[in-house]
Amino acid sequence: MTTSRFLLTLLLALNALAFAAIMGWLGSAAPGGEPERITNQLKPEQIRLVGAEPVASSVVTEPAPATEPPAAEAVTETAAQGQELPPSSPTATPVDTPPAPESGPQPAAAPATTCVAWSELAADQADQLSARLGANGIKFTRSRKETPANWWVRIPPQGGRVQAEQKVRELREQGVADTFIVQDSGPTQYAVSLGLFRTERGAQQLLAQLRAKGVRDAGLEPRMTATFRIQATMPPDRLAAVEGRHSRLGSLRTRCAP
Repeated sequence: MTTSRFLLTLLLALNALAFAAIMGWLGSAAPGGEPERITNQLKPEQIRLVGAEPVASSVVTEPAPATEPPAAEAVTETAAQGQELPPSSPTATPVDTPPAPESGPQPAAAPATTCVAWSELAADQADQLSARLGANGIKFTRSRKETPANWWVRIPPQGGRVQAEQKVRELREQGVADTFIVQDSGPTQYAVSLGLFRTERGAQQLLAQLRAKGVRDAGLEPRMTATFRIQATMPPDRLAAVEGRHSRLGSLRTRCAP
């Protein structure tokens, strides 16, 4: 046998062995092509289609309630944690949520007030207004002021009645006929009155005329009277009750100065 024939025979034998191995004739399963390899890789017996087969018995899933309100989940969770809920409560508030604060009654707004003052009050008016303010529970302040009620032109007392009559005769000789001797007891008794005026200007005019006639001992004296001022802070709707319907107090009332 020549060498070339031997090599050809060996090549054919090797091809036959290789073909037998591929076909699985030698004891090992030969791959059946691309579809078989894909089948081996995917392991179709372990694939489960959704909705096609029931879930394996090893997996336990609780279905979620479809119609339960959101508060029911809080009840289930609280019961699972071992906390009891009151039987009459349909829903439970989560334990980590503080209750909403209750809104209490709002305080009533204070009524509006205004500051007023009554000035130039006579003694009886001041007493009447003070009584009404006190009866209505309104606090007030009261002050007194001495103001001239009129102006008096007079000659001061000369010592007694005799001296006053002598002075009147002298005045008549000087052309002054309007005289009057004060008879009331007091510091001005037996003074010679020459005129009483509401304004200081009128009194000063008479005094100038007397001096022009030579009367040198005449003088000017204001006749003082007491007036009162009352100030209070109060609701405006109480003014009518304090002043009265037919009272002149409204004309004497002003707002307090800022």
